[in-house]
Amino acid sequence: MKRSLLLILIATLSTPLFAQQPPNAASMSDMFMQQMDADKDGKVSKGEYLKPHEMQFSHMDTSGDGNLDKGEVDAYAKKVEQQMQQMRQQGAPGQPPQGR
Repeated sequence: MKRSLLLILIATLSTPLFAQQPPNAASMSDMFMQQMDADKDGKVSKGEYLKPHEMQFSHMDTSGDGNLDKGEVDAYAKKVEQQMQQMRQQGAPGQPPQGR
């Protein structure tokens, strides 16, 4: 269970990195720079790197107390699992939906 939750969280936290990327991106490093280099100066600062993670933490911290408890993590993991299931059922662009 811990491993599954960890994999879900890793996949979710990395989602902003790969969202809205063209299918023929040159490389992972190009995608990383395009997504993370907010000021387009050719460098990713620590602040640029951490911003999506901080936003994700804020989204998960439903109590607003600056901490994530097991209930908040469980709720978030459930939400992510539901979203992933919906995506699988709808199918990827250009591919037929699964289960139909």
